[in-house]
Amino acid sequence: MQFTLKAFILAQLLWLPGCVIKMPAPAQSASAEAPMYAGGDRRAAAALRASDEQQAAEAVKTFGSSSAAAQARVEEGYRLFREDQPGSAMRRFNQAWLLNPDNPEVYAGFAVVLESQRKICQAMSMMDRAISLNPPAFRGIHADAGRIAARCAAEDKTLPPEARIAATTRSDEWYRKGEAVEPDKGYLYASWATAYYWRGQYGEAWAMVHKSRAAGGSPDPDFVRMLRARMPEPAAS
Repeated sequence: MQFTLKAFILAQLLWLPGCVIKMPAPAQSASAEAPMYAGGDRRAAAALRASDEQQAAEAVKTFGSSSAAAQARVEEGYRLFREDQPGSAMRRFNQAWLLNPDNPEVYAGFAVVLESQRKICQAMSMMDRAISLNPPAFRGIHADAGRIAARCAAEDKTLPPEARIAATTRSDEWYRKGEAVEPDKGYLYASWATAYYWRGQYGEAWAMVHKSRAAGGSPDPDFVRMLRARMPEPAAS
């Protein structure tokens, strides 16, 4: 996940806003651009079921297995997302979900699109699913999950206090897990700095900026300027 999301994440730090695949019929566009087809039972509709089964058979023939085909759809989804086509990206992630619902990157893909749409707490739920599937540590997924949970706690003003506390706790847990298993500590600490910023803990945010730099990371310059406007940069300890 890390290698596909880093460019997008740098903008989000500031709260700033292959294979030919058959597309669903226009009537299905709305559900096709929502995670897991908005919960609809696609097997209940004969036409959808037949279309899904045909696509799955063609994908397996092309890629050798449903898991390989799903991963190809995931990569295509991230490419489309980077090209500012979130609707098409969500379609690819949904196709990947049909092929392999146990792929954690499918849910991380849902999350990144939802985050870009400011549906932050929905994105957190998707990251929860992704983490529950024990994703590979090298993808940077724990750092991304921690950031999204921190944003949920900070931005969703409809959350009751207990839910806000729970999201903050989850963010910390995911960052600590990432610190234990993620190899790219510079990326993780830069992300963690933003979580502290959103909580108003500017000293802790600076500490993470310094840790990121020490680990070879490059915290986003615009974010650093925002943080400096809140609190002068202390000397690195």
